[in-house]
Amino acid sequence: MCVKSQPLGIRTLGNVFLGSHSKEGVFVLIKGYIDESYGNDNNDPSTEIFTLSCALSNVKGWSAIESSWKKCLAAKNKSLKAQGRKPISRYHATDCSTFHGEFEGWDKEEQIAFAKDLMAGLTRGDAWVNVIAYSMPMEPFLAEFPECKDDPLPACYSLIKLIMLEIADQVQLARRKFNKTKRADIVLFHERCSYDASILNSFNTAITDKTFTEREMFHSITPLGWETSIALQAADLIAYETFKDSQRQFSRRDRRKSLDFLLSTDTFGGRARTFKQDAFKLLRKVIDDEKAKHAAV
Repeated sequence: MCVKSQPLGIRTLGNVFLGSHSKEGVFVLIKGYIDESYGNDNNDPSTEIFTLSCALSNVKGWSAIESSWKKCLAAKNKSLKAQGRKPISRYHATDCSTFHGEFEGWDKEEQIAFAKDLMAGLTRGDAWVNVIAYSMPMEPFLAEFPECKDDPLPACYSLIKLIMLEIADQVQLARRKFNKTKRADIVLFHERCSYDASILNSFNTAITDKTFTEREMFHSITPLGWETSIALQAADLIAYETFKDSQRQFSRRDRRKSLDFLLSTDTFGGRARTFKQDAFKLLRKVIDDEKAKHAAV
């Protein structure tokens, strides 16, 4: 069902169980921040894609990222004020990339320099990030699931279940690769939105599924406001970069230099998958077969 994936950054997750990242005790607390990016290329609805991304690190990793992020924002606002310009309240990937909202009046050179400064904070000191992301092209999805046409987002947020499966698989792989048995406890967060109920329902469906044998490592999923969570701003940047990378199947552009920079480091890794129509056809068949089975009982 997945057709586009980047090499697994197993070392970034393996560091949870080894070395300086593994001194928290008999278990490791991993925090995952989920964000989405949604849109099309050049206003062409046939290129519309929904990307859901989860950025993972441990407590020490997120602490380093948040500290660096705050310093970068403070330095930028100091510079803006010195120029007599309006300071920004936060980083917002779409607005920054398109020069809207608080980023109105910025130019490309300034935007790229600011993004690079923020990204550098994802790789310094104790910072490390492992990313799991899934992208759904809307046209082939809606061709198989026309009942979702009026509002496809609840179905899109069901990708959380696949993200949880991938996280569990990567944790188990890291344990086997590095011969460690330290327990991983995972808590998830997302930005508060009008689809909180859909997100919670997807999470609850996963942790009550008895076939999901690793479900006990997941403890909660919590909506937060960006005002109180710097990590959500970092998750926004990562989701946007992953989304733009998934759009390359339509645009045929080169990978963005910003994502190339992150992938060139040894503290940023993960896997991104993009669905194609055969995957949606298979999913439609599985759902219809399951409905027919229950109707026959």
